[in-house]
Amino acid sequence: MFIELALTGKFIVDIVKRLKNDKTFRTLGFLLFVLVLVGTMFFWLVEHLPFLKALAYSVGTLSMNSPYDHEITFSTIGVVFNIIYIFIGVGVYLIFVIEAGRTIIAAHEEFERKQAERKALKKAKKEAGL
Repeated sequence: MFIELALTGKFIVDIVKRLKNDKTFRTLGFLLFVLVLVGTMFFWLVEHLPFLKALAYSVGTLSMNSPYDHEITFSTIGVVFNIIYIFIGVGVYLIFVIEAGRTIIAAHEEFERKQAERKALKKAKKEAGL
């Protein structure tokens, strides 16, 4: 269990490092942040949802997993905004998640490579009688 927690922490650190160093990934992250902010503000201020519900709805909409669909009724402008928001936002969200996944896979492969090197070194020392 400790290894899984450590790897999760490493994955988060690697994603943050990539956000810091990779201009394209940083741009995607910023665009996703702006989309969530715009969606949250719209659903909060125009559709009069409570702030946390508006945030949850905007994030859920981008991830195509909105838990509040059946509870909320929108005005006409809200429906039009939601359609545009989905068309623009879902693609950006998916690209960001795919790129974050690539970062996690690369970090895991690096971890596995280092583990194999340590194991081989330990085995070589044991065979050498050290």
